[in-house]
Amino acid sequence: MASNSLPARAVERAKQTPGAHPGTNQGGFSMKKFATIFAVMAIVALSAAYACDKDKNHNTQAAASEQSGAVKEVALTGYLTDSNCGAANANAKGKNCAVDCIKKGAKVQLYANEKLYTLDKSTVAENQVGVPVKVTGTLDEATGMIKVASIEVVKQG
Repeated sequence: MASNSLPARAVERAKQTPGAHPGTNQGGFSMKKFATIFAVMAIVALSAAYACDKDKNHNTQAAASEQSGAVKEVALTGYLTDSNCGAANANAKGKNCAVDCIKKGAKVQLYANEKLYTLDKSTVAENQVGVPVKVTGTLDEATGMIKVASIEVVKQG
């Protein structure tokens, strides 16, 4: 009866079936091989995806720099104001408020041709606020920022 016992028959059948018993893999495809191949393929796929994404970001940055490349020399006449109140202080009545806001850290802006332009200067002379001024410099049309070359008070009259 020992030769017909269930565990002995199961062991014998496992030895005859390739890959069914851990110690007797005779030509079967092991999980270690499968996992190794899968890991290598995943690394290759991720590397390719990263390379494509890096190239895409480079192209996006190049397009963005071409769009912001619209820079031109300007000479605009208007009123200096602050970035907190904007056009509301772009006159003689708003001078004190604009000067206070600029001292507290607001950006200096020029209100000209019904548009606000931010100046790259962080301070201006008090006698230039509240009166018409002529600002010359380089305007980046994409950002509305003027790199100031000079600010001159325009004489009225």
